[in-house]
Amino acid sequence: MRDTIFKNLLGRFKFTIRVKLLFLSIAILSIPYVGFEYLRELERYLRDALEISLSDAARAMAGPLHEQQNLFPVRADTDGGSLYVHTLNHPVQLDGYTDDWIAYLSWSDIYSADQSEDLRDKDASSFRLIVSRYQQYYNVLLQVKDSNVIYQNPNTPDAIDNDHVIFVFTNPAGELKRYYFSPAAPGRIRPFKYERHWDEFNFEYQTSEYITNVTGEWQQTDEGYNLEIAIPKSLLGERMGFIVANVDAADTRVIVSEVGTAGEATGYKPGRLLQSSPEINQIIKTLGKVDGRRFWVLDNHGQVLASGGSLEKDTMVDPVNLLYSYILPSVHKRFRDDLYGASRLQGQEVIRAAQGYTETRWRSSPDGKAIIVSAATPVWVNDEVRGVVVVEETTNNIQLFQRHAMASLFDKTLLVFFLVTTLLLLFATRLSYRLRRLSREAESAIDAHGRVINTFQASKSNDEIGELSRNYAAMLDRLRQYNDYLEGMASKLSHELRTPIAVVKSSLDRLKYGDANDAHQLYLDRASEGIERLNLIVMRLSEATRLEQALQSAEKQQTDIGQLIGCCVEGYRLAYPGNEFMLTLADELVTEEVSPDLIVQMLDKLVANAIDFSTGEKRIEVNFLADEEMWKIQIVNYGSQLPELMEQQLFNSMISVRNKKNKNEPHLGLGLYIVRLIAEYHKGDVHASNLSNGQGVMFTLKFPRLNS
Repeated sequence: MRDTIFKNLLGRFKFTIRVKLLFLSIAILSIPYVGFEYLRELERYLRDALEISLSDAARAMAGPLHEQQNLFPVRADTDGGSLYVHTLNHPVQLDGYTDDWIAYLSWSDIYSADQSEDLRDKDASSFRLIVSRYQQYYNVLLQVKDSNVIYQNPNTPDAIDNDHVIFVFTNPAGELKRYYFSPAAPGRIRPFKYERHWDEFNFEYQTSEYITNVTGEWQQTDEGYNLEIAIPKSLLGERMGFIVANVDAADTRVIVSEVGTAGEATGYKPGRLLQSSPEINQIIKTLGKVDGRRFWVLDNHGQVLASGGSLEKDTMVDPVNLLYSYILPSVHKRFRDDLYGASRLQGQEVIRAAQGYTETRWRSSPDGKAIIVSAATPVWVNDEVRGVVVVEETTNNIQLFQRHAMASLFDKTLLVFFLVTTLLLLFATRLSYRLRRLSREAESAIDAHGRVINTFQASKSNDEIGELSRNYAAMLDRLRQYNDYLEGMASKLSHELRTPIAVVKSSLDRLKYGDANDAHQLYLDRASEGIERLNLIVMRLSEATRLEQALQSAEKQQTDIGQLIGCCVEGYRLAYPGNEFMLTLADELVTEEVSPDLIVQMLDKLVANAIDFSTGEKRIEVNFLADEEMWKIQIVNYGSQLPELMEQQLFNSMISVRNKKNKNEPHLGLGLYIVRLIAEYHKGDVHASNLSNGQGVMFTLKFPRLNS
């Protein structure tokens, strides 16, 4: 049932020229697909070019750093727990709150007793740490997770049996120091230290002493507490670390966990204090002035020694149609940077660079809004990898270029599509109008009985429709002539038949009513002559029909055309002794596959026609010419000329322009019609023309050279 409905709908739908051209115009929409594939291929080349560019930039940055031993000193001890000192862009207020640290919170490092522990759990023993510097002070922020904050017992101020933080560091002289932050309540807090003493009996004891040049601020939060510390730059040496001690119960006051920045070794060997190298920063500042590109210089353990530049780049994003947002990749100027302010890089490209190779890596930003490409290359000192240079850049430029190119391609394609579709519809409308007008004119030119009743206005256009219109006009003109011929055939036949019928009738009447004498034989002769003339008319009428049937079964053979024409002319000289024949043959031998009998019959008709229209004292010329493309036969007779507009009509049947020199023989105009049939059978054509001097007519037969 569904197939039947579909077929009926398809049958009712008419595929007009406009519909076909519309479907053709839709093919233009394939241009965006091809363009999209081209842009994808171009994107691959641009990605490769970006990798090469970043690798070259990393090598260029690493060039001045090679063999700079003072910038990359050898460290035999472990780097575990090293703290990176970030540079603040503005001062922070020491209040225990994170309002001033909003822009720097992403720099914080996370420390936990068990690194596999889920740090999102409120009960997890962990803390976040940021170490920064502004002018002559180090600013430290600890964000500690503690579900139950236990403060100091007022009765035992010297006892450390509550939640506290131990600040472990070495002074410029290399001496290890410990300062304790053990608050009795939230607010401003001063650390204290223990000093060892010996009594008179040489027994060791300790006393506490508060530190005045180090200030802290302790504030309790929903998840635990924050500790903000300000430390003078002159106090610290090379190492620094923090230990967060957790006490869960106020009654027992037992320390249940201690988490240090350098693990268990924090108390006696804290991590190194890593700061940005001014010398390396100057090199980065000199060589790294590229918008949208970030540079890192690391030691061989991945610790950041210096960094510069930014991944953010001010780019003008062209507004595009809402449609493109579903097709083209989005370009975000703001995205989450997972390495912003990082103190250590541990990517695969850094690991490979530390092994002595230049490596690149592609990664997505944590929010998925950007693709970041990084290239890392080693820094060599005494044939040893002492550092790593990392160069990073986003693919926003590639995406912007791709988006702009794709939007431009779509816009131009849509514009071309609408223009081409409009032009095609206009062209199809014009074409349909011309075809419908041609159809109406052709339909109105002929009535239901096949008669040509109106003239057909031929188009003057040079295109195919104009040519079709002119062919229609020529066809209707020939049809009109044929109708005229058919309409005139009755009068011609009646004219030709009236005389012999009248002769026979009058002779029979004389025999019927006349006296019997010797005149009977005269009347019988006249009746016999009329019957003979009637028989000749019928024979000539059937001759053309027999010839058309004979052409279907005629056999061709290789024939020397010149020799065949020469033999025919010799026969004409014998058959027509009263006429002079002049023969001109081609210089070359022309052999073609023809029917010799039909060629002879054709020449007989033309020569007989020439004799009828030539004057007795003038010769009849038969010329045979040939070139590389065709061979021609020309028959020239000197005498009367053809009437105007009769050159081509002569070769239609029942057309005759004879002056009735021999009135005893009927002339039905079939001879030249037979000549045309034979010529067309041999893929040739025939035409007649008056001589330029006005003294006769020339018939020309042209045939192609099929064996050349």
